[in-house]
Amino acid sequence: MRLHRTIQPCSPFRSLSSPLQILLRLLKTFGMASLILAFVYLLIPGTRFGSGIVETSVIGVALLVLLWRVALEWFNRVYAPGDRILIVGTGSHAQALAREVDGRPDLHMSVIGLVGENGVGPPQTGTSGISYLGRLEALSQIADEAKPDRIVIAVEERRNHLPMDTLLRLRLGGTRVEYGSSLYEKLTGRIPVDAVRPSGLVFSEVFQTSVRPIRYRRAIGAAGALLGLIMFGPLMALIAIAIKLDSPGPVFYRQARVGLDGTVFEMLKFRSMRADAERATGPIWAGKRDSRITRVGAVLRKLRLDELPQLINILRGEMNFIGPRPERPHFVETLRHQIPYYDARHVIRPGLTGWAQVSYSYGSTWEENKEKFEYDMFYLKNMSLSLDLMILFQTAKIAVLGRGAR
Repeated sequence: MRLHRTIQPCSPFRSLSSPLQILLRLLKTFGMASLILAFVYLLIPGTRFGSGIVETSVIGVALLVLLWRVALEWFNRVYAPGDRILIVGTGSHAQALAREVDGRPDLHMSVIGLVGENGVGPPQTGTSGISYLGRLEALSQIADEAKPDRIVIAVEERRNHLPMDTLLRLRLGGTRVEYGSSLYEKLTGRIPVDAVRPSGLVFSEVFQTSVRPIRYRRAIGAAGALLGLIMFGPLMALIAIAIKLDSPGPVFYRQARVGLDGTVFEMLKFRSMRADAERATGPIWAGKRDSRITRVGAVLRKLRLDELPQLINILRGEMNFIGPRPERPHFVETLRHQIPYYDARHVIRPGLTGWAQVSYSYGSTWEENKEKFEYDMFYLKNMSLSLDLMILFQTAKIAVLGRGAR
């Protein structure tokens, strides 16, 4: 029997693919740690160790981590050559999966070839360099010759087409068999809505939200929001003063958003644009280097500080800390006609941050919003405390580094 590695969702935690990337990331990480330690020692001098101890420890730990990563990469190359994948299907879903695996050398996986559906020839585009091994009717012979570790089913239509006897024989022989949508979900951290079928949603656990976890999330959210308002109160007061000095207009920006069960509520933000930003254009998404953004607003958006007033929305019960970001009614009405199952994101309270926010940047087109919704679907399917903590950690890192802001 073959041993198979469990693949964890990679986005936004893609493995580093080169020693230079590892070294640069280590330098950045320990540089940040050194600044934090310096700040702590400045505020609380009594916590400082003896002379040279901290510096030696930081350098020593950095070297140990670097050596560990180098040793791990060597072990993976020598003793864990990775899974050889045979993809059944040649359509758009199969090609997208093949491209994703091919573009992820850090996974130590390789696509050995594609098997076409009966009556369907080799792919015309999108799978350059990947062999076409034949049709589904010859799967048994193809698998015996290619000896894959995994067979991934990515056909466009599964009903009455799959040779179940052959797949069962291969599965009992140690070859892992799985659906392409499941593997793609693990690799990308999102669920492609074009591959979702109504029956899959009807019988899935995506929308089974029990009362007890919802109450726990609500209680924790309210307590956290109250604590956050107390902690960040002085900072919020300074931000309000800066906004008033920078440009005319109100401190807060009140905007209608769609929340739980499609109800509309008023979301609060610090104003980061001119007061007349949408007078001439109407509702539009923010773009890169948007001329409507004020000087103070650019800083607030970069550090995500414009979102702090939403602690009040959380305290009111209109939002949670983690969940799909609430969208404006104007855009919801448009997107629900363009993106399949878009209203599924309204089965839970919207969030101050979410899986789509730490995995993707702002969406300013319907295609980008479609991809963000695929991350929201992944969160709805995999909601858990560990995923929430991961999102909070990533959000804090994004806020500190100022990545992805507009």
